[in-house]
Amino acid sequence: MRESDFFNETDVKKETNLNCPFCRQTFCYRVRWRQRLKKEHLPRMISPENHQRFVKARSYLIRLDDTVRCRNSHCAKQFEIASLQTVTFLYSETAASTNPQKGNQLPERMTKKEKDSFKSSV
Repeated sequence: MRESDFFNETDVKKETNLNCPFCRQTFCYRVRWRQRLKKEHLPRMISPENHQRFVKARSYLIRLDDTVRCRNSHCAKQFEIASLQTVTFLYSETAASTNPQKGNQLPERMTKKEKDSFKSSV
């Protein structure tokens, strides 16, 4: 099975602030990314090896643009995007909604109130 059988692909543009190394000015640039979101259901007729691959697969982004052109009209030089990773893994939103313990909440075992075992005899 190919990797594309496990993911839905779309191209997205995300804005980010980058510094031009030549004129030292910061501008907002739209960088192109390929978004690969893991499918919710397994494809049919899957082998045990591919099932394990699907379980371990995670959604991620791949940066498509390697260079951008400076927006300063006096500079306008092309420079390489070195401050952004080329591959970024995405956090699964469905896992957060199904598991209420995610986030800033403490697990239930840590919030249980114990019986008053230390009562004073006074």
